Amino acid sequence: MKEWIRDFSDKLILWFLAKTSGFGKELTDEGRLDQKLWREQRLRDLTGLAIRSRQRLDAKKEMSE
Repeated sequence: MKEWIRDFSDKLILWFLAKTSGFGKELTDEGRLDQKLWREQRLRDLTGLAIRSRQRLDAKKEMSE
């Protein structure tokens, strides 16, 4: 029960901060596009890291068997 409350409060705080900060409103169209491209690149990097981590973990499991 406590985890659900913590998760909800974290999401509520993040939503509130995003709505009240005004972040991104000062960006030009070029700046928004650049920010979108960097965000997509970070997500690809994180996905690649997750895949490599799973592969290393599987390899360690195979070696220990």
